[in-house]
Amino acid sequence: MSVATQLGLADPDQELLKQAREAWLSWCQQQPTLGVVEDLLDLPAWLRSADPESADVVLHNLAELASPTGGDDVTAAGALAWLLLPAACLVAHRLRSLTTRIDEVVAAQLWLEVRAFPWQRQRKVAANITMNTRRGVLRDLGVGESARDADPTWARSIPLGPDSELWGAVEARRQPDAEPAASELAQVLVWAMDHGVIDERDRDLLLTLAVAADEAGITHSGRGRGGLCSHQAAATVARTVGVSPMTIRRRATASLRALAAVSSQIPA
Repeated sequence: MSVATQLGLADPDQELLKQAREAWLSWCQQQPTLGVVEDLLDLPAWLRSADPESADVVLHNLAELASPTGGDDVTAAGALAWLLLPAACLVAHRLRSLTTRIDEVVAAQLWLEVRAFPWQRQRKVAANITMNTRRGVLRDLGVGESARDADPTWARSIPLGPDSELWGAVEARRQPDAEPAASELAQVLVWAMDHGVIDERDRDLLLTLAVAADEAGITHSGRGRGGLCSHQAAATVARTVGVSPMTIRRRATASLRALAAVSSQIPA
């Protein structure tokens, strides 16, 4: 069952999506900036072709209508969730190894984030809701910051695909003087977080880039950063969180520079 089916948004002529289409013209009257298309079904194509600022204005208006502190319109929440389905489905695909119920978990978290979006003080609707959905799913599944107190070992773990080259590091355990690369990376990132060098978001970004680079077979990018700042890895992660590859590379570069600055202090 897909994320769309879980939310009742799989069929444009049924359930919540049908109601949203019927309400579209009245929303356009309430929020004239929504009137960029006559039919809600035409909005995804418009958003793809619009400049980011104009697209965000439309999504922000829908977020206001959907919020309990705004229009408190559940149908508008359905419309916004439907528009964000591509990003949510990508989140579900990326995290599918964590649970067989990933579509259900992502759908539930997406709905919560749509309804809870702080439209009064925040912009970049698609990027923020997608990022918060992913973080919420990881939290619900006990991965990351929320798992730190309950299970510190799991909180320091790095999930890898079964075909990841990093599994080769496990073989190094048979060599008494060699430490597995994955374990070493986890220790470095945990130390950096404990000492305020990077935060949880920085760690998640670096790990996501590492997995993307590994899956693409990238070992270097000409920047001396192990492929983490490669165009391909940045583009892959950017599509997941809904920001530009340049933003991803800038954030990753800042984190890597911060780690390099304290490299002499990191325990061997």
